[in-house]
Amino acid sequence: MFWKKKEPQAPEEPVPATVPEAPMTQADILRESAVSLAAALKQYSDAARKAARPDEDPELKNAYETVAATEKLVKESRLAYALGRCLPEHVKYWPSWSKRDDFEKHVGFDAEDIEASSSEEQGAYRNVNVSTVSFNFKGTRYQLNLRDDGMSSAPGDPFRFGEIEVVAEGKRVARFGLIEDISSEFSTWTFSDVRTLLVGPWMQHVLDMTAQIEASDERRRNEFLDERVRAAAREIDLG
Repeated sequence: MFWKKKEPQAPEEPVPATVPEAPMTQADILRESAVSLAAALKQYSDAARKAARPDEDPELKNAYETVAATEKLVKESRLAYALGRCLPEHVKYWPSWSKRDDFEKHVGFDAEDIEASSSEEQGAYRNVNVSTVSFNFKGTRYQLNLRDDGMSSAPGDPFRFGEIEVVAEGKRVARFGLIEDISSEFSTWTFSDVRTLLVGPWMQHVLDMTAQIEASDERRRNEFLDERVRAAAREIDLG
């Protein structure tokens, strides 16, 4: 008989003695309790806020999306600039200028049969100044109603608020809110928000008016600078 030789066994690793954990101090217990309580209260607060929040109103959500899309449209198409700054600034003095003999030279676009007037309306808190300008442009009768609602009632607030309304052939097609920061050295009306917008050919007409006004303003600036250069050249003798 043969016996298989036994392999020598490796010596067993000594098992380290288990060191008992130090008991938690009262401060540790309080700290853990505070952390657990804070987490539980936050979870409860989140659940309470969610429960108290009203259910989403699909109609209201759609209204916000419609207004946001419309404001994106008017800003990217320059309608916000055209009706928020260019046209209001261009026509705001027409009620008084229209009485002058040289009024036509202040009209920077192809407006015909111009009528302009100013009036006051009783607003919710104060009288509102309204400038009304009517004219023909490319075969369409337009009326611009520019409302100056006055200064903000908040103490120290430098903002003036207004509104421009566009009426084409007797139908209101646009109404934009305006704002002016009078703390600026050269303050002007600027676009604030959309209140009415009906898509139509009038949009191209407004952009055409704006392009003509910009070209007219540039031409006047160049003429002024050209005349200054001519006047200076007449007074120069280089020998």
